[in-house]
Amino acid sequence: MDIKDFYYKIGPVSTKKVWYSPIPQSKLDDWVEDFKLLDLEDYEVYLGGKYVIDPINTDDIDICITGPIHDYMRLYDIMVQGYELALNKHNFFIDIKHFDNLNFSKYHKEKGRRRPHIVTELGGVEMKMINGVLDGQSIHKTRIPQPHDIPPELSVNVVQYPLNKHLKDGRTYDCRKLF
Repeated sequence: MDIKDFYYKIGPVSTKKVWYSPIPQSKLDDWVEDFKLLDLEDYEVYLGGKYVIDPINTDDIDICITGPIHDYMRLYDIMVQGYELALNKHNFFIDIKHFDNLNFSKYHKEKGRRRPHIVTELGGVEMKMINGVLDGQSIHKTRIPQPHDIPPELSVNVVQYPLNKHLKDGRTYDCRKLF
């Protein structure tokens, strides 16, 4: 497909740059060098998803952040900066989420073995337009009762893992610590 007009937005971050696919390892390496300069508090950062086991056959890089959330707005700033770096500096598609823990990556891929995890991601609209045609849109918002003051800029929800796409694929996606 010849892309003449491209637009992608997630929360406050947007780009008109078409991203690399598949994503070269050098792009990820450069992003990691920039991202680790941020004040990451007590967070640990992992590479997750399909890129870990099959980088040629995926269009995105999944970043898993774990550790205590002391300040939701600080986590929000880290996520925004991570997306900005990936989309507008290094030109690749990224998916950044904070997880309560990373045990979900090791679960057997059986429907009856799903377990709940608290997942935090950027809130708001996510959309992609190609040549003036909407290619996907979703709204990320907190759908659980809010025990804390979760800002609308973030979406915090309980998600059952493994997801249906993981069950269908059947492969185990482990997380690899980046730094």
